[in-house]
Amino acid sequence: MPREVTIVNASDVPWVNGRDVYDSMEPAFRENLGDPGRVGELLSRYWMRSLWLDPATSRRIDHVRTEPGYRDLCEAYHDSVEEALFLRGRVKLTAEGDFEAGDYFWRPPGWVHSATSDEGFECLLMMEGESASDGSGRVSRVVRPDEEAGRHARSGASDPIGPRGYVRRKEGRFMVWRDHDDAETRLAGPGVPGLRSKVLSSNASAVGVSVLVDVPPGWSQPVPAAGHERFLILTEGTATVDGIVLEPCSLIEIPAGVDGPSVTTGPGARFLVKVGAS
Repeated sequence: MPREVTIVNASDVPWVNGRDVYDSMEPAFRENLGDPGRVGELLSRYWMRSLWLDPATSRRIDHVRTEPGYRDLCEAYHDSVEEALFLRGRVKLTAEGDFEAGDYFWRPPGWVHSATSDEGFECLLMMEGESASDGSGRVSRVVRPDEEAGRHARSGASDPIGPRGYVRRKEGRFMVWRDHDDAETRLAGPGVPGLRSKVLSSNASAVGVSVLVDVPPGWSQPVPAAGHERFLILTEGTATVDGIVLEPCSLIEIPAGVDGPSVTTGPGARFLVKVGAS
């Protein structure tokens, strides 16, 4: 039986403190957060709403916010691709620089980094999990020495940048909105005008793109089926999906080959659209 569309309304998902998220983390991640005596304090400043979690691949999409003074306990890398779109606040990543609202990164496996935020920040944080087309392995965290920050340290890796490259820091707030190319995202039928977008990352060797799409108010269309899985995450504004009024950071997952829902937008609606392999 084909899977159905999943709609996750953020208003129905409670904020959970990091101390209570611990058990949902992959063992290879939670067991490598740093000094065990300080992990509780670290996680107390971390809050999360889980929008998507696939235990089979370890892929997860989370709405994350941190309190002022959040600091990772050590430098580390992941075996999974990590991706983030920042919504509020400010954070410094040792490998990539300062991020604020509208900024984005796509980090291939193996690159050493840590996060520090004096004022706190909010973002959509995505761990790709096992995905051959994006060169991503299972979610993990591997502790590394401080002096390796910004370096690739995953032994045996033949390609340190993967099929999307290393998007270290894309300052999305300074990018120009362009007429949207709907070839991969398939948000509407052919010839439907009115969409603008900013491409944040794209796969050079397979179907795959992460793109921020600006949708005009009153836009109302059924989302047609496509040959690949799609995630639509509302980042701003309002949208009604199959009669459900969604608030920002709500998620729609449309499996490959399945017709999507009917989407009607209010003022200021923007979606982060993630397209994966067939």
